[in-house]
Amino acid sequence: MPVIFLDIGGFKHLNDTKGHDAGDEALRAAAKALCGTLRSNDVIARLGGDEFAILLPEIGYEEAVEAGRKISVAVNDALRGLPPVKGSIGVARFEEIDRTFNAMLKAADGLMYEVKNSVRSRRFAVVNKADKKG
Repeated sequence: MPVIFLDIGGFKHLNDTKGHDAGDEALRAAAKALCGTLRSNDVIARLGGDEFAILLPEIGYEEAVEAGRKISVAVNDALRGLPPVKGSIGVARFEEIDRTFNAMLKAADGLMYEVKNSVRSRRFAVVNKADKKG
């Protein structure tokens, strides 16, 4: 089962400079975009602060990567006008890692941080672990 990890970067700066109402608005906009993009059986969880995990049952990895791209567009559109808010997404699949939820979430989180640290000019991106092989 694939899991997507979403981090809304710049969230703390938004809270500090524009106030918590602006931060709350960004979170609501991101959550609404997620709900509008995903299937009814997908599971969205806010992990805290500016981080979300999305479980995608009954879907293959390539479909999950495409779902990540759709999430990128939807959340980007929802956060437009709230600079410097940007996001990063990591996608991992159950078969690639230990068969525990924590390991799956940790893998997606690690991929998301690779994106966050390497893709500064884009608001959202998806790291496809399969692309990193050989």
